[in-house]
Formats: sequence, structure tokens, C-alpha cells
Amino acid sequence: MELDPVRMVLDLKTLHRGVNTGSFTVPMKEVAWDIEDVLPASGKGILELTVDLEDGAVICAGILHADFTTPCARCLEPTRFQVVEEIFREFALTPGTSGEEREMVPDTGLLDLMEAVREAVILSVPVKPLCSSDCPGIDYI
Repeated sequence: MELDPVRMVLDLKTLHRGVNTGSFTVPMKEVAWDIEDVLPASGKGILELTVDLEDGAVICAGILHADFTTPCARCLEPTRFQVVEEIFREFALTPGTSGEEREMVPDTGLLDLMEAVREAVILSVPVKPLCSSDCPGIDYI
């Protein structure tokens, strides 16, 4: 299984029928995350991915093990958090007849997983991120 870890693009031609698994090192600072006020906290992350190539579908599931930062809700200093949400995306190989809404596999055979990974990061951002539980907030002088 081959994945471009910067663009989060999976090459369908490198999959075999059935379950495919892989672990990929992600150069976090090279990925175009495009998430407001969220930045990678370290240089590398790990994307664990399981891809099930079935008769009419490709089902991708996994998790990104990485730390990010976002501003503290009180003092605005960078606050570290981990991605905890799972990644999930389904693609149809042929137009569905079961009524399920699946994105079609592009003619290129390249599956774009960037949105699924980005969604996992966004869902992991704490509602009220704090650098510490006793953060006094912004110190006005």
C-alpha cells in the first residue's frame, strides 16, 4: 500500500483485494493543514491506516498519532493537544445501487484522504483549550 504522506493520497493500484494495512510517517510541517489557529507541534506524526478493498467499495479507516497546538483560551499561548478522532472514508468503485452515499473513486485511481485526516484534527481541537488548569489569562500591564 502506497500513500503520499504529504498530500494524503493513496494509490489504489497498490492495494490487493481484502484488507490492507500500513503505518506511514507523516512530515507534519510539510502538510498543508489549512486549519485556522492550529499548527503541528512536532516534526513527525504516524498515520495508521486500514483499507478494505471490496467488490464495489474501498473503505479507509485509521488514526493519526500527532500533536498540534492551538492558542490557549485565556492567555493565547500555544497549547498542545493530541488527535483522538478516527479517520474514516468510503469510496465506491461502481455507482451504488444500495442507496449508500459514497464518493466515487476517481479515474486516476488516487484516493484523496486529506479531508478525512483534516476532519479528525479539527474534531480533536479542545472546545476551550487551556495551557494549564490554573492559567490566569492575559496579564494586562
